[in-house]
Amino acid sequence: MTRHHDRDARSRPPGASPRRARARWATGALAVLAGLMGVSLASASVGAATAAAGRAIPQTTCFWTGRGASAFDSDPAKNYAFPDSGAVYWSAKVTMPAGSKIVFKGRYAHARYQSLNSYNGTTNAPTDALNDVGTKPDAGSTNPFVAGARRDGKQRSYTVTMLNRPPPAMRAANTLYAGVAGQTEQQLLYRVYEPDSFRAKELTGGVGLPAPELHLADGTVQTGRAACATLQAKSGPLALTRLPESLYTSLRNPAGAAPTFPATAKPTFRAYYSTQFTISCSYQGNCGGSPARIGGQYSNIDNQYVAAFVNRGFPAGPVLVLKGRLPRTPKTGANVTRMGTGQMRYWSMCQNESLFTTRGAGCVYDARIPVDGKGTYTIVTSRSADRPKNATTKCGVAYIPWPKQGDGAGHLNDGLLIVRNMLPAASFKQAVQNTKTPGDEARVMGPYLPKGTYTTKKRFERHGC
Repeated sequence: MTRHHDRDARSRPPGASPRRARARWATGALAVLAGLMGVSLASASVGAATAAAGRAIPQTTCFWTGRGASAFDSDPAKNYAFPDSGAVYWSAKVTMPAGSKIVFKGRYAHARYQSLNSYNGTTNAPTDALNDVGTKPDAGSTNPFVAGARRDGKQRSYTVTMLNRPPPAMRAANTLYAGVAGQTEQQLLYRVYEPDSFRAKELTGGVGLPAPELHLADGTVQTGRAACATLQAKSGPLALTRLPESLYTSLRNPAGAAPTFPATAKPTFRAYYSTQFTISCSYQGNCGGSPARIGGQYSNIDNQYVAAFVNRGFPAGPVLVLKGRLPRTPKTGANVTRMGTGQMRYWSMCQNESLFTTRGAGCVYDARIPVDGKGTYTIVTSRSADRPKNATTKCGVAYIPWPKQGDGAGHLNDGLLIVRNMLPAASFKQAVQNTKTPGDEARVMGPYLPKGTYTTKKRFERHGC
């Protein structure tokens, strides 16, 4: 019997790639890319929405620039950095005056997860982060993300201070450190995953965005547009380092490579350490050593990934079927009153174009993935014309569309699958976070590492519903 994960008792509290890429491009490619995997600033327009209380909650402010993730968009200005449809992001770019601090007054979202991250403006790597359980509530309030806490409490306020200095060895509570030596601008991302109000298109989780107060060195406090003006707050998306098309083309089309390169006939899921390592391993076959896990552009410190290059041009067929065991995650939603636990906080699989465009094509995340009695999922990804009739939730199958433009650079059969693991429990040893060296993914993750096979629409439909 197949059951849907968000109604499942399981949610209760407890290979080598070809070495054909041109070596002379390696240094340039690695230098250009400090990392492209990370934050997902996806597509949907973000406007005012109506909260449960009946008042409109602003979905963007003079400080926060919003990007919704309820749909994917072909506009590269909106769909980039490998979006996840289960998440929503807001960015901020400010310049703090000397001696100042920013104090955020916020309320915990009605959601699966939330966090504040600061970033290095040159490398786009994370500088510091405060997630929901790492943020203490104000006096008289309760943190609804703590296991066992009521999720529907009205008193849910917190206060966070941001300082323009690097993270110290001994950090202060509820403090985000955003300083980078030699940089004057501070870059932030505020994330909310699976807000309870997602379907109502209210993306803040019913509580609005953290409100910044600017405390100047002379004791003056500014709020609203006055604070934004002093901070020189900039709207618009954060800047990404793009892989030049000439570099990408040289890596993707080495002399003598098969049309399916760098994909393998049985998809090879590798842990993500950095984009430098991904290029070196997948395109040049240099998969050894002990690479540092440094994260990608605007990556979330609480996430780790495995990824696989895939291609619908293999002889077995253009339909890719993926199976694996789905980790237990806490059940959330408007009707869930207490925060549960699980093997990790959040899990998703997304189909994307390439390192060149970083555009997403679609995702499925844990709460929307059906599993069988053993907790095993079946996910199909294909073009819409090849989608089997039984690749539906009703038939126990989750579906992800294949990128319509392939890799976005002329290779229409290409795709890039990315699996996210967020905040695994200390007792769960089979998360991506526990991989240590390239090649140990299968040994460490066991049945939680996806396995894929290519087939045809007709062959898959023979399985019935």
